[in-house]
Amino acid sequence: MARREFQQPCVLKHEGPQPYWYVRYRVKILTGPNQIERKEKRHWLGRCDKMTKRQAERLRDKILQKVNDQVFTIQNQIPFGEFVKLYLDQHVSTLAPGPKQKYTSLLKNHILPEFGEKRLCDVRNDIVQSFLNRKATDGLAWWTRNDLKGVLSGIYTKATDWGYWTEKNPALRTTLGRKRAKRVKLIFSDEQFGLLLRELRDDVRLMVETAISTGMRVSEIIGLKWRCVDLDRGLIRVEERYYRGDTDEPKSERSHRVLSLGVLLEEYRKWKPVTAGPDHYVFHRNGKPMDDRQLLRNELRPAAVRLGIHFPGFGWHTFRRQNLTLIQEEGASPFEAQAQAGHSKPVMTSAYTLVGLDRRDKAVRKVQLRLLKKTG
Repeated sequence: MARREFQQPCVLKHEGPQPYWYVRYRVKILTGPNQIERKEKRHWLGRCDKMTKRQAERLRDKILQKVNDQVFTIQNQIPFGEFVKLYLDQHVSTLAPGPKQKYTSLLKNHILPEFGEKRLCDVRNDIVQSFLNRKATDGLAWWTRNDLKGVLSGIYTKATDWGYWTEKNPALRTTLGRKRAKRVKLIFSDEQFGLLLRELRDDVRLMVETAISTGMRVSEIIGLKWRCVDLDRGLIRVEERYYRGDTDEPKSERSHRVLSLGVLLEEYRKWKPVTAGPDHYVFHRNGKPMDDRQLLRNELRPAAVRLGIHFPGFGWHTFRRQNLTLIQEEGASPFEAQAQAGHSKPVMTSAYTLVGLDRRDKAVRKVQLRLLKKTG
């Protein structure tokens, strides 16, 4: 175990036009791999005309208490890049494939190029704020900058948990500026959606019908097995998901949920092969789960382009957004929509929901009829 070091330097007086009190004490810094250098630090306490020597000594005691109470360690001087390796190995490796891929990408493309050569203790709040401001100037989306801030905050949270950091988290209390969506969130009209369904082959069409009916994530649809489909009661139990080669539980505890098939029940009964076992995938290619990217690239987007209804940002999330929007238009409460989506927080469901102009127009007309006594 490392020994404790105790220092109690005398308060010294600097003579000059404006005399002041100061102390000198030693700190240890990391100058290279496993190389430690002792360095003297001079700490200004205050002007002599503003405090007595006794007051300066009390301030010295307060400053030195932190130095003397700590076991000698240079953990916070570890190179930032070296700690990120530990962070990747001990924390990021435990995440689901989606978050793991996002964290790895953000670290590789943004965070390590900026901070990799610094020490952990060199990353201050103002440096993080400057980094985020530059990314905004470069045109990086608000949500991506929010993810960068979150990853940096997570790094220092783990550094605190693992004994490498005792100061304030430098990512906290940084600001991202006004939130501006890079793309306008859109959904299909009823007519457009009907046209799209007619363009799709049977298996992809049933997957899209399931997404628009239940609001399931594409990973939950691809990972759906027949044991989770109750054809007697017309229900789906979301218990598993498949994401690009990885099978696991759904995204969160709230993602475990039961959903109604509604009128899709008969289609599912027809779709189930006689030879299907409980652990067979409902949607598959030669018994193996499908790839959501290939389906989007080879099936959905080409169909939308042919119909002239494709828009930037169109993807599997479009159907999830459309479901959550429409069920609330039909009377579902925000809490019911949250349960349908399997979101942990209501704010996530509200971010998916688009209130259509038609619905707002009807609400406006009701107000006008009630207060202005006008119709038309």
